[in-house]
Amino acid sequence: MIFVALQEAADHGELILVDGGICRFHRRRDGIVTVREILVLPQQRRRGIARAMMVEVFRAAGGSAVQAKCPVAYESGQAFWRAMGFTLMAEKDGISLFQRPANP
Repeated sequence: MIFVALQEAADHGELILVDGGICRFHRRRDGIVTVREILVLPQQRRRGIARAMMVEVFRAAGGSAVQAKCPVAYESGQAFWRAMGFTLMAEKDGISLFQRPANP
């Protein structure tokens, strides 16, 4: 199942693969870009890989708003989204919704 999702993302230009990391995102019908997954291998963390992938997502978003969800208990993930300029929009069922506003 995950392979189908990855193939579809790749076909739509919504997949970033780098040495040590992967990011899958999706542009919704309303134009907001949603980060579906962003993963960096444990031995590759703290090297700017996730930040670099997010720069690519912002470029692909073309100024549109970008959203991401993160478990409330995942403190380093919460800190990452804030450091990337995202604002906490809501929390529900242990999940935080972050959004980076559209660029004018």
